[in-house]
Amino acid sequence: MTSFQNSKIDTIVRVCRLIMRMNRTRPNARPSEAMYYQMLTNYFTRLLNARENGDFVAAHTVFFPAELIYAMDMVPMHTETTTWMTALFTGECSDILEAGAQLGLATEICTPHRGLAGAFALGSLPHPDVILWSSMVCDNTAKSGELIMELCHCPGFFIDRPFNDSEYEIQYLVGELGDMVRFLEEKSGRKMNWDKLAEIVARMDRQIELIRNINELRKTVPTPFHSQGFLELLTIDYLFPGQPESIEYLETLYQELTAMVQEGKGAVPHEHFRLMSLFIPPMYLIGFFERISQEYGAVSVIEPFFTYWGEGRLDRANPLESVARKSYMLPEARMYGPMDERTLNSIVDCAQQYKVDGAIYYADVGCRHACATIKLFKDTLNDIDVPVLTLDCDVVDQSVTSEEEVREKLEQFFELLEDR
Repeated sequence: MTSFQNSKIDTIVRVCRLIMRMNRTRPNARPSEAMYYQMLTNYFTRLLNARENGDFVAAHTVFFPAELIYAMDMVPMHTETTTWMTALFTGECSDILEAGAQLGLATEICTPHRGLAGAFALGSLPHPDVILWSSMVCDNTAKSGELIMELCHCPGFFIDRPFNDSEYEIQYLVGELGDMVRFLEEKSGRKMNWDKLAEIVARMDRQIELIRNINELRKTVPTPFHSQGFLELLTIDYLFPGQPESIEYLETLYQELTAMVQEGKGAVPHEHFRLMSLFIPPMYLIGFFERISQEYGAVSVIEPFFTYWGEGRLDRANPLESVARKSYMLPEARMYGPMDERTLNSIVDCAQQYKVDGAIYYADVGCRHACATIKLFKDTLNDIDVPVLTLDCDVVDQSVTSEEEVREKLEQFFELLEDR
């Protein structure tokens, strides 16, 4: 019996299994949705049983190249996503947030990191064998690894990823990744399987291509992908980069959406508002957002910083360099480093290509990085006559905003869009 049977991980697994059982009774359930929850169940079950099975657990922060972890047959643990999933599937994170506060973490600290620290302090998460983190994408992430090393008494490795993507800086990052591989080989006693990494890179290239193809289908009026579907794409990218199951899921989803487009079916019975989503909505309100989508015919059709990949292809013949180049293709990479026209132009391009009526800016109060861009992004969208609703919220902490407050603001925003 695993020593973490009553942990947050165990709760996530049990809820995912419950959702899968419920979906089997729904005649209109998507096959891709069943795949998605099975993938989550498998991911967190593997983490839950890692100690029992003698596996090596490598925790890593967001935007970290988990391809390398998979290639070395280690068990990955995406730290921020684990906190998000706790909020999503339990609707309650007050215990781990309070524990984080008792460690001395201020309320201004990003709650996924504050909650993560609290969960480790409470023993609600299995301690990793190593922690891996990088300078992407914010100062919370850059400092989180040091704290986890201290709390879990484990070694760690920090990747210094340069801001810009000149050839010199990409080769510098390749060197950083090589050093990390040697670090993992030393700590785990395992060797990098370069052939396996090449296969993962090839599948990751296909994964990106499929997401681009899915985004093309989302341009259709009415759009076929459900309102919060982008969170599935985001999770696939974060937890399953270059994995066979991610390709199977995305190919199935693409087929489903293609059929809907051919039949003229949309994600909601009557599409009324096509929205752009900027940043992450509160996890504990996802069910509410789905209901609002159906009620008002409001659907997120594009997310510039989560699903809108940059140009480029990955080359399996140069796997480590491809991993480095991928970090500059990430949709979120536009938020890292100097804010330039590439970032602003991508917002404008998305608004125009996807026929956006309005944008919702989820202003996570603990995310200084995102909130610093509110005025800049709003001004950019206002210049092309796209209204923006700023929702002050928190991705994890329920005390910041309520369902009633969000409903009132959304209804006012929809009225504004209706009157245009």
